[in-house]
Order: sequence, then C-alpha cells, then structure tokens
Amino acid sequence: HSTFEQIMAPGGAVDVLQRCKEEGLIGHLGVAGGPIPLMIQYVNTGVFEAAISHNRYTLLNISASPLWDACMQRGVAAVNAAPYGSGILAKGTSKYPRYAYQNVEGDLLARAQRLEAICARYNVPLAAAALQFSLRDPRIVSTIVGMSRPERLEQTIALAKHPMPEEIWAEFAAVRPSTEDPEVDRYL
Repeated sequence: HSTFEQIMAPGGAVDVLQRCKEEGLIGHLGVAGGPIPLMIQYVNTGVFEAAISHNRYTLLNISASPLWDACMQRGVAAVNAAPYGSGILAKGTSKYPRYAYQNVEGDLLARAQRLEAICARYNVPLAAAALQFSLRDPRIVSTIVGMSRPERLEQTIALAKHPMPEEIWAEFAAVRPSTEDPEVDRYL
C-alpha cells in the first residue's frame, strides 16, 4: 500500500531490493499484481526481470495484453497466473460461477457459458482450453496454476497436452474477451 513514486524513490523498496541483489542475497527482481497501467509503469523502469499478472489474461479477459507487449519489448519475463480466472474456467459455470474471486452474472456469465458450449462441441475440457490459451501465447514465458492437491499436477499436465483443434481458437475469439481490468474496483 504505497505509491509508485515511494516504491521507486531512493531508499525506497526497489532501491533496497536492488542492493540485496547486488549483495547476492536475491537473484532476480520481479513485480506482481496490481492494475495493468501500474504494472507497465514498473516494467518500463527497466529494473525488473519478471512481471506476474493474475486473472487478467484468460479466455474471458485479456486486459493484461498490453503488459505482455511491454514485457516483450523490454525483455522482461511475462508470467501469467490464474488462467482459470480463479476457477470458473476450470470447474465450469454451474459448479463455480466466480471470476477473479467474485460472483459472476450477466454478460460475463453468458460468455463463460458460450465458451463451455464451444468446448463441449469439440469434446475439449474447458480447463484444457483455458490453460492452453495462456501456454500458446509466445509473449508469456510461464503460467502459474494453483494446485489444491498433489494429484492436480498430473491433471494439469494432461490438460496442457490435451489435443486442441486449431479452429477452436477462432471460435473462442468470437466470444470477445473483455479488456477491462476485472479487479479494478480493488484499487480505487
């Protein structure tokens, strides 16, 4: 809970972290979370080697896309977390109607249901499509998937390897993912 200016100021948090890196106490500096414009501001400082965003690059929301572009331009490792949108794209709309940890309704729920219908037509698990959406983007170097139990590791590997027909991606794009930050209210 601070400002960009305070965090980047001499003697501020980033200055201290840079000294820790110079002393060999830490290996790399990264930045995570927060609104996309703020994340881009941090990436553009040239200080960070990695940037993590969550719930902002999924089949339902691509608001992190400008961040991934900035990371690519700066040579910063782009790490996408929460490709399942906190669960709706893993469990489905009837079992977990929540996105970014909030209840969903209206347009967002309707778009999620359209994605489910597309997956059903192709006999593809929605979770496989959600995971592979992140894995197939060349700007993203790694994807973070939360694990609730050890057996989820094998399930996630199977989802990553699940065959996906190429034409499914055009159908997903037609569902029109949002470009609005799903967590913007948390930062007002």
